[in-house]
Amino acid sequence: MKNLWIYVFVFALSFSTEAQIFIDSTINSSTKKIIYNTAGKFSLGSYGEAHLNAPIESGKAQNAKADLHRVILFMGYKFNKNLQFFSEIEFEHVQEVYVEQAYLNYSVNSAINFKTGVILIPMGYVNEFHEPTLFNGVERPIIDKTIIPATWRELGFGMHGLAKRANIKYQLYVVNGFKGYDGNATISGSGGLRGARQKATKATVRKPSFTGKVTFYGIGGLHLSLSGYYGQTESSLYSSVSLDDEMAVARADSSILGVGMAAINIEYKIQNFKLRAQGVLTSLSNTDQYNTFTNSAVADQIMGYYSELGYDLRLKKGKNFPKLIPFVRYENFDTHFKVGSQLNRNEEYNREILTGGLGFQLTAGTIFKADYQWIKTTLNPKPTGMFNVGFGFWF
Repeated sequence: MKNLWIYVFVFALSFSTEAQIFIDSTINSSTKKIIYNTAGKFSLGSYGEAHLNAPIESGKAQNAKADLHRVILFMGYKFNKNLQFFSEIEFEHVQEVYVEQAYLNYSVNSAINFKTGVILIPMGYVNEFHEPTLFNGVERPIIDKTIIPATWRELGFGMHGLAKRANIKYQLYVVNGFKGYDGNATISGSGGLRGARQKATKATVRKPSFTGKVTFYGIGGLHLSLSGYYGQTESSLYSSVSLDDEMAVARADSSILGVGMAAINIEYKIQNFKLRAQGVLTSLSNTDQYNTFTNSAVADQIMGYYSELGYDLRLKKGKNFPKLIPFVRYENFDTHFKVGSQLNRNEEYNREILTGGLGFQLTAGTIFKADYQWIKTTLNPKPTGMFNVGFGFWF
């Protein structure tokens, strides 16, 4: 009986330890400065990355593009043990300035936390955890640019926390939706929803959208996440429309889309190997009316997935850094996965990308990257190439 209680204690301790590891792995270093700081303290941090992208077509190198892609300034303040403020100001391509996050967080306990402000939509992995040391490859996976339009953030409020006994982390938010029409169509057959993000910039809100995510972490090394988004796009045509004007209302109704998105993410670590996989399916409604009105060739369904295998090769015995991270990733996505009866499927939008590369991480907050990508479509099966190099930092 004594041995039984020892086993129960060790089993419970392993879940508790896994929960703490999960908490630490899903709160970036800048945010930890706020959570673990004393009340009345201001915190400052930053991350950023620079890239060189060199296209290769028909065996010939094209002009490369060098870009200081982003530098983010993190600022936060802890008012007391329960209330914190978080913000990220992003400078993109040297000359563009955005607010990536700016929210108040009130913690009742680990299970119940309330958040309001500019928040990241909890879809997929990279949209939440996109610091350059947290993903492989110079560029973020294309799935997380096209299907999940990272970095995707909007104004909203909701709650999040840990259900420790169930080994689950949850997030539930109400947010403003996409803006699908603003004098012109912002959603397209090739680019999907990316151009419709409002980014909390004088966002139009007629109907709220809903998003959430549940992550299970109760098995050592495994994180399994399910996330979803549901809402309706906004349109500038509803401004000053009289409900008695049936033609104006019908015209405005033709400029909106219903959006439903679901994603599954799997991350599994075993020894020095790390496997990551993601699948995303987006369903759009009212597409026939929208396409007739905007001539945008938007599909009924958009699909994408990728799988990736990486390996942490530590260069000094007994130390985590420096290390090399070789990896390979396969991506497949189709923004014309399923089209309506009035639209012809464009095979140019069914794309595959194979990426192989290497990361050299000097410290926890610095990394150098290089990779090569083979890119092809169903319409053009002969692949083109892209050579990428870059560096990133995070503190």
